[in-house]
Amino acid sequence: MNRWAILLTLLLTFILSDCFSQGKVSGSVRGRIADTTNKQDLSQATVSVTPVNDSSAAQFVVTNKQGAFLVRSLKAGTYRLIISFEGYQPIFKKFTIDTTNLNVDYGTMYVQKATDEMKAIVVQRPPMAIKGDTVEYNAAMYATKPNAVAEDLLKKFPGIQVDASGNITAQGETVQRVLVNGKRFFSDDPKLATRNLPPDIIEKIQVFDDLDDQSKFSGFDDGNRVKTINITTKKDKRQGYFGRTVAGAGTDEDYDESINMHRFDNDQQISVLGQGNDINKQNFTIQDILGSSGGRRGGGGPAAATNQSSPGVTTVWAGGINYKNSWGPKTDVTGSYFYNFQHVSSNGSSTALKYILPSSDDSTNTTNQTQTAFQRTTNQRIYFNLEQKFDSTNSLVFRPNVTFQTTRPNGSSNSSTVDQNGSLVNSLNGHTSSINSGFNINGSNLTFRHKFAKPFRTFSLDLNGTVNVNDGNGYYYSQNNFYKLLSGPSDSSQLINQHYNDSLHSYNFSPTISYTEPVGKNQVIEFNYNYTYNRNNTVNNTYDFVDSTHGFASFDSLFSNSYKFTSNSNRFSLNYRIQNPKFNLNFGSGIQLLDFNSYNTTKNISVVHSYINLTPTVNFRYSFSKTERLQFFYQGRTGTPSASQLQPLTTTTDDVNFTVGNPNLKPQFTHSIRMLYSSFDPGTQNVLFATINASTIVNDIQSSIVNHASGGQTSTFVNLNGTYNLSGYFNYGFALKKPKSNLNFITNVNYSQSQTLVGRDTTSGPINYQHVYNRNTVLAETISWTTNIKKNFDMNFSSASTYTIANSTVSVKNQGYFSQNFTAEITAYTNSGWLIAATFNYTYTDTRTPGYNASIPLLSPSIAKSLFKKKNGEIRLTTFDLLNSNTYVSKTPSNNGGYTASRTNTLSRYLMLTFTWNLNNFAGSQQNKMPGMFNNFRRGGGGGGVRGRDN
Repeated sequence: MNRWAILLTLLLTFILSDCFSQGKVSGSVRGRIADTTNKQDLSQATVSVTPVNDSSAAQFVVTNKQGAFLVRSLKAGTYRLIISFEGYQPIFKKFTIDTTNLNVDYGTMYVQKATDEMKAIVVQRPPMAIKGDTVEYNAAMYATKPNAVAEDLLKKFPGIQVDASGNITAQGETVQRVLVNGKRFFSDDPKLATRNLPPDIIEKIQVFDDLDDQSKFSGFDDGNRVKTINITTKKDKRQGYFGRTVAGAGTDEDYDESINMHRFDNDQQISVLGQGNDINKQNFTIQDILGSSGGRRGGGGPAAATNQSSPGVTTVWAGGINYKNSWGPKTDVTGSYFYNFQHVSSNGSSTALKYILPSSDDSTNTTNQTQTAFQRTTNQRIYFNLEQKFDSTNSLVFRPNVTFQTTRPNGSSNSSTVDQNGSLVNSLNGHTSSINSGFNINGSNLTFRHKFAKPFRTFSLDLNGTVNVNDGNGYYYSQNNFYKLLSGPSDSSQLINQHYNDSLHSYNFSPTISYTEPVGKNQVIEFNYNYTYNRNNTVNNTYDFVDSTHGFASFDSLFSNSYKFTSNSNRFSLNYRIQNPKFNLNFGSGIQLLDFNSYNTTKNISVVHSYINLTPTVNFRYSFSKTERLQFFYQGRTGTPSASQLQPLTTTTDDVNFTVGNPNLKPQFTHSIRMLYSSFDPGTQNVLFATINASTIVNDIQSSIVNHASGGQTSTFVNLNGTYNLSGYFNYGFALKKPKSNLNFITNVNYSQSQTLVGRDTTSGPINYQHVYNRNTVLAETISWTTNIKKNFDMNFSSASTYTIANSTVSVKNQGYFSQNFTAEITAYTNSGWLIAATFNYTYTDTRTPGYNASIPLLSPSIAKSLFKKKNGEIRLTTFDLLNSNTYVSKTPSNNGGYTASRTNTLSRYLMLTFTWNLNNFAGSQQNKMPGMFNNFRRGGGGGGVRGRDN
């Protein structure tokens, strides 16, 4: 006991002495802000206090309701005081704290309205601000390592997470769109911006929920929100050239090549990107328009690896160009073309456990499978955007885009299934190959907008069209053996040798008319009408191999399923909105009249239905202050059964598992609630984000499964009640002074209940079904620490713990799993240009399944040296997976209380030598003339006659 007391005393003595030594002088500054004209106190003004010798140590507060502020704990020294308030001229003061002047009081300071010239003055901003529905980050307040990209800057921000694949989550939601200066960059691919733009050109980053063009114009949220990031570049970085070229060669003939070059001339922006490597690096988002990678038999080809720890090995060649310009004061255009080729190879093994219900003897089937697959995919995206302002009251937005894709998946698999006693149930040995090609026109719209002379009276017309064409053919070969059939011989063998033709041609046209009318002060109503026409033609013809003709000549109706589908929808909506500086409320509902007809041309079966659906919506936003807000969203939507779910016929793709449609299905209705709270204290830099999402489905369309003695099953569709989902996100972050850094605690909780009906076939009597509920709980805690040191050192550290509890009413065992991930990105560099870096990623996965657990210490060190006079070149040597321990395992709960555990090959250890060259040539804020692209090479790399250039 005495020993612990002594240690505690020594520790307290050290802490107190340290605090005393650092805080001998502690002063403060205070004051009050008021308007010059009417002497009104100005609350929520931003106050910054910055040491003159260390601009990175700025402190921020906001004035209270009386317009007063107080900044404490100021050490001895000279400071700059800056006070800013939107629409007013900033106040600049300088003061000194010393033993004779500890507390500075400026009393009441009056601010004047800002003139046009004064509005151009940029004052120091806090690291973060909340402006209405937008969270804004000041990029200058966060430091990044050399040769960083925008993604590295995002990792520093509280409330934003970036995973190893480059996927961005903001306030608990996935970011689907990134804008550059308010305009789309390479359409809607976030990674093409965040993995190619450098952070030193960025002034600020904004996060918000973007709406479609018609909703933004009318002011009524239709519920189709897209979490969006807008990157705003510095004004002195909008005229010049910048970019990066990387060339790398490694062991085992590995390679890593990339280039991105940008020419910004104010409104005109041209970007060219290119990439080629075989080490699972992709600076873009995969967009598969053919579905399941284009394959019908066996589930298609393997998915492309999105990071160096992902399953499989992917080779990538990609490139594109983005163009943005203003064709006059009233016309803005944006266009892009992007090409990518991927070759994916994958091999792995899996174990799947399935409960055979109903059962009194804990009957189970366990399937062990090995699989090898590879796939080649070519994808081309063409995007165009035109925004035309005819005059002050009329405007037009036109966004056509098209994607072309060709996919060639191939795969082989071997599997065997045994029962709970270890007796063989079946063995399957199959091979698939196919080629699929098509194009997709999705999200293309033409919007006309008109403002009347009366405020808030508007009219808009949106024409939206979608076309999807997918044509393919392939081969399916399988040798199936069954050992426990209920009827006929107990053992049976089956050979399937087929050729099939697939075709899906779908067309959608959907015009929407919106008219808004003011009905009182800050109150508006909207009348909205939408018509939607859908037409799908699906051809799925399968032919069996005939020995006598030595060809695929016999039409197989069981494996074939072709149909024509048409639907017509009319929706009438009425919405109301009231808005004031404190809150914004809009609510309304619509009624949808839907008719559709599905005609199966293979079986000559027709299904006709008519539905009446409701579409209620409520959106509410309340601002407690400029730094604190609350948002609430409710949405009710009807889900209509698909044509394949309604067709009363049996189909299969492997003659082991079968699907039967149900023409008596009812539409399902989903209630969704979403609440968001955000708060930021500029003084302490504490940030809090909280999100709650909840949904429940009435008449949920779920599966009814009958398990067969052969090991397969027959599934149909039924309406069930009791499906719901509840999730919560909580992020609390704060700044640390020593070392200067940010610490964030992120909690994610998800609880869901899904359901299905399960039975087993029998030779006598009706099938007895058991109602199976699957309840999954996911508990995840992430702690992230990011340094914000301006020179010589950079570090990102995170710890992510995830525990999945998977329970089912048919299994007493928890089929869940636990995973732990530690990630550290450390970079240390000298003023002379030497750099040492290491990425360490430790992953522990406990699936509770023998053979499918993993403990992976993934260490990748590197050493680099800057080259050339301006240090715009770098030579780097990197070792990936120094310990050669990379592997991939996963576990997925199934809907019958079982699970599937898998292990897949991954990228192995390699050594890579890369050369990087950076182009950074800007005209600066005081020059209107574009600089030369390669002025860096003139006169030995210096000068070049360009004033204000930032290298």
